[in-house]
Amino acid sequence: MKNETSSNLLEKIDVAKDRIKELETMINHWESTEVEDFWDARCSINPSSPCCLLFND
Repeated sequence: MKNETSSNLLEKIDVAKDRIKELETMINHWESTEVEDFWDARCSINPSSPCCLLFND
């Protein structure tokens, strides 16, 4: 039981870390920091990610 719970928690932490990175990048973009190359690469890999959809609005 503990292994399943621990594994699930680690997976949630990894997802949260990825989301934090996306949010930090969005903030940098909004603050006019150069991140265009990142977004071109990121959105070409996963165009349906929440951040890419937000930027395409």
